[in-house]
Amino acid sequence: MKARTIAVILLAFLIALNLPQQDLPFANAIGVANVVVQNVYWGTDAMNPATPHAGDVNVQLSIVLSNVGDDVARDVNATLYLTPPIDYSYFVKGIPYKAPSVSKVAGDMNPQTQFTLIYVVTIESTAIEGTYHLNLMLSYKSARELQQINKTVEVDLPIYRGQLHIQAVSTNPVKLFPDSYANTVTVTLANSGTGIAKNVQVYLQLKLPFLPSSSGSTQIFLGNLPPGQTTNANFVVDVAENATFGQYSITLDQVLDDALVPIGQVPLYVAEKVIFKILSVTPSVVHPGDSGDVIRVRIKNLSNTTRAESVRVELYVGNYFTGTLTDFLGDMIQGQTSTAVFTVDVDSREPTGVYPVAIRFDWTQSNNQFALNHTYPITISVEPGVVPVPLILILVIAIIGGGYFIRKRFLAKKAPKQSTPAK
Repeated sequence: MKARTIAVILLAFLIALNLPQQDLPFANAIGVANVVVQNVYWGTDAMNPATPHAGDVNVQLSIVLSNVGDDVARDVNATLYLTPPIDYSYFVKGIPYKAPSVSKVAGDMNPQTQFTLIYVVTIESTAIEGTYHLNLMLSYKSARELQQINKTVEVDLPIYRGQLHIQAVSTNPVKLFPDSYANTVTVTLANSGTGIAKNVQVYLQLKLPFLPSSSGSTQIFLGNLPPGQTTNANFVVDVAENATFGQYSITLDQVLDDALVPIGQVPLYVAEKVIFKILSVTPSVVHPGDSGDVIRVRIKNLSNTTRAESVRVELYVGNYFTGTLTDFLGDMIQGQTSTAVFTVDVDSREPTGVYPVAIRFDWTQSNNQFALNHTYPITISVEPGVVPVPLILILVIAIIGGGYFIRKRFLAKKAPKQSTPAK
């Protein structure tokens, strides 16, 4: 009895000193309840705890309380104060709300007993990996003295997260050229974090001269990526016709809660593409009914350093033109001039006028297995045919001569015959 009285006096003395209540020596006090946090883990199995990740909802958090005092703890209440990225969400008439704290009741706890509190929380998708500290306020009464005890303890909550980074970048074809379409850009992503990267969705934030080949070709859903593993994201892009050669850097983002979080930079290189110049087209005029017109197109490789390989030139004309419309020029080194020759037949029903046609080039370069092409517009005029002057002269002479001969014979037939005198 004397020891109990001494303990009560000591407790009153410490309270009078205004010491923080969590520092009071309840564990050593005689006849006083002392509730402490015995264990904290995610899930409901202490032997196999869960590993929550950013973006997880309705995650169970278990906090084990233990009464290490020698008195009954009455009306034990535990309030968990929440701070981002850990939230408690609830709905009222379909409207979501977030509570700053959640309270759980453990009731009465006898000495040397335990009670497990279970909180259901949500982890924001933007949470970074690490250990977060939340305050838990314990409130109860010691049964013998009905003394109200309030104390705040700190609980540590680990959150795991997948951490994406760019491991490699490749393209197909290997070299990207201006005015090229449906190029595949493959980005190899690795999860270097300790948790699963869940519902991975990535977006390639293109800027000129790169354009998406189709709707959705720059945003890809990859699903879950376990730690230590890699996956490929294949984007399909076009390169603008006016793109200048050189190195470009494109941002790759991860889509989280409709927001874009940068992962890293994707380097893309645009190679120099051969530029052809059409120096002349001769003749530029044809006539309806022409057969075997030879059209010569002089072209030049304007590149300073690039060789065009296996150059094929094709004349794109309308349905009224037929003949040999393709010529193969082989390789053309930088600055070289060559002439493509086409043999054209023109339908006699072809209306006269100026026709927009085109010269198309197909070639390869820089040991690239994919053929490149470019089309240049030109015009060809169809004009009425003109009969050659020598033929006109021959016709005129023939007509005049024929008329003269016919007239002479006609006059000879009409002239009277002279009689022969008698001998």
